[in-house]
Amino acid sequence: MQLDVYGTKWGAHSPAAWSLLLAPLRLTLSLLILSLLFFCLGCVAAPSFDSVPSSRERADLDAASARIASFSVDRAWRDLRALTEVGARPVGSRGNDRARDYLRAELENLGVEVESWEVDYANAGGRPSGADAPEIRVTNLSAIIPGTQSQDRFLLVAPFDSRSYDDFDFIGANDGASGAAVVLEIARTIAADPLPYATEIVFLDGESAFSSHAGRGPTYREVGSLGLASRIQQAGVFGVRVMIYLNRVGDADLRIARDLMSHRIYREEFWKAAVALNRTYAFPRDAAYENAGIAHQYFAQIGLRQIVSIVDTSFGGDQPPGLYAGTAQDTIERCSPESLETVGVVVLEALDAISARLAKIDRFAGSRDGEGEVR
Repeated sequence: MQLDVYGTKWGAHSPAAWSLLLAPLRLTLSLLILSLLFFCLGCVAAPSFDSVPSSRERADLDAASARIASFSVDRAWRDLRALTEVGARPVGSRGNDRARDYLRAELENLGVEVESWEVDYANAGGRPSGADAPEIRVTNLSAIIPGTQSQDRFLLVAPFDSRSYDDFDFIGANDGASGAAVVLEIARTIAADPLPYATEIVFLDGESAFSSHAGRGPTYREVGSLGLASRIQQAGVFGVRVMIYLNRVGDADLRIARDLMSHRIYREEFWKAAVALNRTYAFPRDAAYENAGIAHQYFAQIGLRQIVSIVDTSFGGDQPPGLYAGTAQDTIERCSPESLETVGVVVLEALDAISARLAKIDRFAGSRDGEGEVR
């Protein structure tokens, strides 16, 4: 018997003929074995905590959604209005005191202990004391919301003062009040449903430039951050897992800068959160890297580098610092409730993601407080 295979006659017992005839069967059998192998490997490689969340992880996910849903843009906008209605808030002014009193009262309504503490800035930046000793006080405000699993803490930080100008009253609705309004509303949501880690709320005074002698003598700025860095160093840097600094987040045309000095891994969690919440218009995927201008150097000096700066560097227009920055136009009319809400929910979403990341690191490290830090 002869077989005609593609015009070539081979014998029935030819090995080449049988090989050609059995090729489809071999291919089918090989595909079946490979499919079975991949299925088995998939079963082994996929840990249960990735495919099926644990009861704790499900509870954390539910809590995250509840916190985001409970963020009230109306309350945040009310806070911004209250902070601007006191007028200009330069260090040592009546407006500054009234703004601090408002923030204190709102925090106390959450049932947390609120502490105010003065910052000694006589020698800030190496400036001499003596004749240039301060005649006015720089007073920060802080409160801690306990965590459900760890007393290591997240810091949510915002300034509340405004800069002093000779020729007009600078209200600083965007620069100096908007971050404080968002942080205050975030504090309410976390107090009602705490994070696994403690949350320390800090309102900074003395962040804007000022003089201790009404225009005479040296000019100081970012004294609040200097005082916070000193306080953190005394309490222990390793207790701080991440610090989020918010300012200038009220612009109606909000574009958050991708701060070059911020911690890379933690910073990108905010951009991921913006994608998840469809808020990329305020956290653009193609945002250029730039220096957002906060006092990173004070915290770097004490070894605290896990900081994320959430700042819009262009207030009015696309070119920093913007048309309204440092002008009489920095009023609530140039701000937007939607911008406050966007920053608030993105921060909450990112904090939940960071909490989950750190919790896994801590479990892997044997739950050692302050260790296993992502660098």
